[in-house]
Amino acid sequence: MSLAAGLRGGRTPPLPSTPVAPKPTVPVRPEPRPPISGVRAAQSAQHEPVSRPSRKAPARHYAVVGIGTSTGGPVALQRVLAALPRSFPAPIVLVQHMPASFTPAFAERLNKLCNIEVRQAEDGDILRPGLALLAPGGKQMMIENRGGQPRVRILPGDERLNYRPCVDVTFGSLARAFPGKTLGVILTGMGADGREGCRMMKQSGSQIWSQDENSSVIYGMPMAVAKAGLSDEVLSLDGVAPRLIDGVC
Repeated sequence: MSLAAGLRGGRTPPLPSTPVAPKPTVPVRPEPRPPISGVRAAQSAQHEPVSRPSRKAPARHYAVVGIGTSTGGPVALQRVLAALPRSFPAPIVLVQHMPASFTPAFAERLNKLCNIEVRQAEDGDILRPGLALLAPGGKQMMIENRGGQPRVRILPGDERLNYRPCVDVTFGSLARAFPGKTLGVILTGMGADGREGCRMMKQSGSQIWSQDENSSVIYGMPMAVAKAGLSDEVLSLDGVAPRLIDGVC
C-alpha cells in the first residue's frame, strides 16, 4: 500500500522497521572516596593499632634515696644494692624490719657484696653519695637537714609503734628534710608500713617507686603504696637497680 492510499483510507501504514544499533558499553569507574577527616577519622583510628614509642623519664637529682622493705627484704636489698656502681651519685638510707641482733651482721654482709659502702647507721652520721646507711634494729632512724648538712638521728624505739625501725618514720623525716628532692622505694614486705611516709613524700613533690606483685615475696607494703595511688613507677625487682642507675643523677 502506498502512503497516499493509506492516508485516504484513514489508516496509518506501518513504517518499515529500522535495525537499532546497540549502545556501546562504557566501563564505569568508581568515584574516588573523599579523604577521611574529622569524626570519621577518629572512628577509623579506633580500629587501627597505634604504635606509641615508650618514653623513659629523664634522670633527676635526688638529695637522698630511701628504700623500705620487710619480708623478703634481705635478698631484695642485696640484689638491688650489689648492682649499683661505686660512683652512685646519691646517698641511700635503708629501712629493713629486722631485730637489733641481726642488723649489724646484715650491714657487714651487704658491704662485702656491694660496690658502694654499706654500714649500720649511727647517730650523727653524715649522708654522702655512694654510702648506704641501714637503720639499726629496735630503734628509729630519722634524717635532719640543718645548714645543708644532712645527718642521721637514731632514736629509741617507741613501744607504741609496731615496727622498729619503721619506714613511715624515716620517710616522713625525709619529706620534711628534703621536700620534693627525695626518692622513696618500697620493696617486698608484709603490712602497710611505708604508705603514710610515701604519702608525705609525695605531697611534698618527691617521687615514689614500688615493687611489682610478681617479683615480691609478700605483696603487702608495695601493694599498699600502689593502691593508695602513690607509686610513680611500678618495677620488677630486677628492674629497680637499672632504673636507679638511669634515673638518679
